[in-house]
Amino acid sequence: MKATLLSKLFMASGLLLAATPCISIASVISSNIYVAHGGEVTAYFEGTDALFDSLISVNGSSEFFPNHTTSVGTAYNLGTFSAGTLLTVKLNVLDTGNGFYTGPAANNPDGLEHARIIENWNSTGRTFVGFEDIWGGGDLDYDDHRVSFSNTQASPVPVPAAAWLLGSGLLGLVGVSRRKSV
Repeated sequence: MKATLLSKLFMASGLLLAATPCISIASVISSNIYVAHGGEVTAYFEGTDALFDSLISVNGSSEFFPNHTTSVGTAYNLGTFSAGTLLTVKLNVLDTGNGFYTGPAANNPDGLEHARIIENWNSTGRTFVGFEDIWGGGDLDYDDHRVSFSNTQASPVPVPAAAWLLGSGLLGLVGVSRRKSV
């Protein structure tokens, strides 16, 4: 029975390491963006490689960052948000009339994900979003309209809290295993 318990703990420790993406400097986490701490959120234009003209909006805001006339590094203050607020970023492709969103594929009219998100992008502490602007996935390069956001993260639950939750669950498994062996 001890070997089984030991193997369970070994597997669980591997899960714990896999569940802590904050260890890497920049990693693709999810397709959602959340406000990290209550306060201001600023968007930064990071560039474009698109043929189509497009604009960005967040949570129904006014559109900003026309991709072919905005200088890289331009900042736009989105205002003040509560910690944990989900930010839904929309790409409005003017040439085709399509709108694509961050979040799950179901948010988009073609049923595909059109945004890739990188947390702590380029060691700036910002969350980076790269959009694909073509219906049906296009070339899947996610560089057609690029923005980053300050005071954001890609997970609604802080990773240390998630690690504590996983750890407490593992302790519960150990307790159940010990109770069964008695």
